[in-house]
Amino acid sequence: MLLGNIKRRILDLGMIEGTKIKPVLRSPLGDPTAYEVRGSLISLREEEAKKIFVIEK
Repeated sequence: MLLGNIKRRILDLGMIEGTKIKPVLRSPLGDPTAYEVRGSLISLREEEAKKIFVIEK
């Protein structure tokens, strides 16, 4: 049920349809990356970030 836990965490952090997500910082080894979401910095590992569908505008 790991996917369910990751989905719940992502939704709890405010990443819902229409939310603007901006990559801000990347660790020296490339994982994790910090994203600005609704005025907060959220750190996601690549494994988690791959599960988010993004449309660039």
